[in-house]
Amino acid sequence: MNIYKINFEQLRQNPDITEMLSALERGLLKFGIDFYLVGAVARDVWMRGIYKIAPRRTTGDIDFAVLINNKGEYEALKKHLIENEDFHPSHNNAFVLLWKSKMEVDLLPFGSIEDEEGSVTIEGTGYTTVHVPGFHEVYQDGLPVVEVEGKHSFKFSTLPGIVILKLIAWDDRPESRRDDIKDISDILNNFFTMHDEEIWNNHADLFSDESVELIHIAARVMGREMHKIASRNEKLFTRLEGILKANTTDAANSKMADIMIEYFDNTAEDNIRLLKQLRTGFIENHGGN
Repeated sequence: MNIYKINFEQLRQNPDITEMLSALERGLLKFGIDFYLVGAVARDVWMRGIYKIAPRRTTGDIDFAVLINNKGEYEALKKHLIENEDFHPSHNNAFVLLWKSKMEVDLLPFGSIEDEEGSVTIEGTGYTTVHVPGFHEVYQDGLPVVEVEGKHSFKFSTLPGIVILKLIAWDDRPESRRDDIKDISDILNNFFTMHDEEIWNNHADLFSDESVELIHIAARVMGREMHKIASRNEKLFTRLEGILKANTTDAANSKMADIMIEYFDNTAEDNIRLLKQLRTGFIENHGGN
């Protein structure tokens, strides 16, 4: 298990967040619930915290995936946090708690609580159903641990895990999740810099063509790493492969390539080439693809 040490400034988070993390950790520990950090803050841990690369986009929300066996356990956790730890419910989203009525904390349940489609529905107001396919597979793949100023220690998603979860989140709600594709673009753009030694050592076959761009090699490797996670669940693999295939067939109809222009300031054709490398890595050595 890899352990990384960072500080709040590297996360672009106010040190006051330590109170919220302590309160959340107490609640999760009380119920024996395992959890890990996902979303843009998990990306920030990797990029800004570990590799000193400033991400293009900031966020004030913090997302945690929480391993839940039944709905009663999840409801009990929320009730405890609201009644004992200064969290407040959100009227717009049943999976969100507000820390001191300001900071949004998403508690995204996964595990035995999911239905066959990878969804969880709970009681509440506003948004009461969340889709969490991939959360369990990312968890099973093994997670690194981040220690924040020696005060907090928790698991967080790998970069391939972040890309998988963001692809699915965008595909579920493309009209409101464009930033997920920009975050994926940010990760792909910096992935070689963050993992150059590992890529040179473990993916030497990709350097036979001296004209190939490093960002394309990085995308190919990212696809391979995503495959290791998604291949645990054929349904998840098929879903992701379908997303990538639909967005690499025709530049004129690729919604992903179109959004990526806003990040790279290039053309849809440029982004199709990048996405094709991602898809090639993803489907390599997978039976029937």
